Amino acid sequence: MKRPANDRREAERIVPLLRSIGEEIRERSAIIDKLEDRLADFSSTREDSRVEIAGIESELSLHRRELRRTERELNELGCGLDADHPLRILIPAKTGTYAYERLEKSAFYRRATNPSR
Repeated sequence: MKRPANDRREAERIVPLLRSIGEEIRERSAIIDKLEDRLADFSSTREDSRVEIAGIESELSLHRRELRRTERELNELGCGLDADHPLRILIPAKTGTYAYERLEKSAFYRRATNPSR
């Protein structure tokens, strides 16, 4: 795990990487939601649906695994997803936490550290 960012300038340096990771998280999460919806539409008792169900389950497994890998990559950078806002990336700093969420604008802000968490 990397050390916390000292200042905003250091945090801003990793924004392009965070944008890429955040976009992958957003895309995979959307795909997972769609696959889960498709799977829910099938009746597992129908013999003719089993092959298609198996294909969807396989694809779902792949996207879930890759999503976990992407989240580990964030952790290795010393960052993580905000439990309250899953698409917000938290960047630790010596004086609190930077929260990065508007991926298209490369904007983030300092968030006070909550000692109760």
